[in-house]
Amino acid sequence: MSKNTKLELIAGLVAAVRASQTATEMLDAAIADYLGINDTDFRCLDILDQEGPMTAGRLAQRAHLSPAGITTLLDRLERKGLARRARDDADRRRVLVEVTPKLREMGAELYGTPEQATAGLEAYTNEELELLTSFMRAGVAFQEEKMRRLEGIIAARSIEGRTP
Repeated sequence: MSKNTKLELIAGLVAAVRASQTATEMLDAAIADYLGINDTDFRCLDILDQEGPMTAGRLAQRAHLSPAGITTLLDRLERKGLARRARDDADRRRVLVEVTPKLREMGAELYGTPEQATAGLEAYTNEELELLTSFMRAGVAFQEEKMRRLEGIIAARSIEGRTP
């Protein structure tokens, strides 16, 4: 049983989450620099890696980029050999964007294999893993809601002609 109060435990958890976010952002920035790409390029590769092939339009939506911006970004990533455009096997008229085997190889080199990256999780029970997964998903939902709120504030200020 913890000797800390619930408020102290919550504050400690919030501090740990914030420290984790900072550490993740710092590692991501260092890897992006190593790959010779910017943070936005890196984030788009991460979206593609997590969600799989998608159209450039869908990637632009997910990354909150303009169609022109995503085209320029994809041109850069293709020149680096990290992403490619490929025809959709199900609908040959559609073009999908996907990560390349080169990126997957570099990911294994920089982050380790999936087995190496998750080895420490074996110590947790199934119930603990379910709790952690639920916590992380709630955190994602929280961040996405804050993003929608920010977009609403920006849109309202834009209509009013105000800037922050």
